[in-house]
Amino acid sequence: MKIIVITENLAKGNNEVTRALNMQEPVVSLKADSTLLKGGKPLFLPDFAERCSAGLHLVVRISRLGKSIPRRFASRYYDAVTVGLDVRADDVVERLSDAGLPWDGGESFDGSAVIGDFIPLSEPLKNEHTVTLFSDGERVLENNMSEWRWQVDELIEYVSRYAMVRQGDFLFCGPAAVRLPLKIGRHLHAEIDGRGVLDFNIK
Repeated sequence: MKIIVITENLAKGNNEVTRALNMQEPVVSLKADSTLLKGGKPLFLPDFAERCSAGLHLVVRISRLGKSIPRRFASRYYDAVTVGLDVRADDVVERLSDAGLPWDGGESFDGSAVIGDFIPLSEPLKNEHTVTLFSDGERVLENNMSEWRWQVDELIEYVSRYAMVRQGDFLFCGPAAVRLPLKIGRHLHAEIDGRGVLDFNIK
């Protein structure tokens, strides 16, 4: 099982990496399967980090094996959708990045891929769904698929050129341009089009 994360997917990105690439193609990262946190279990912030944040994603569940999938057939390869949070240890990422080293340790630790309950899909996703994140009842992040640079089918076409996708893989589609600082004691709740799919506490 792979967790595939698109690091930023807004038409007007503000991420340093995507600016450098002039937004010509998605920036992809991978998380280990042990990073997955689901079922509303609490998120324990790592003791090796002083600052953590989360990016808000729409997540699709891959439903079949595929390689080099044409965009026109991509909707056949996912069957459900939810909200996901890509959790990052910001100070660890910054320290490793400044040293010119890979920063996987700051992005692929246990519990850093939080996902909600999946909503089965009976038809391909339309480019109009909205994901919203609340912290202690206050809306803190929101984005609509119409603001994305690359839609789900385009992303599946792109990532499957490099690595085979398999049933049970998860694709975090973005946009995650703005991140939420995480603090112990907060309660987070996430929705798709007003339907709650994720509730958990930070400890």
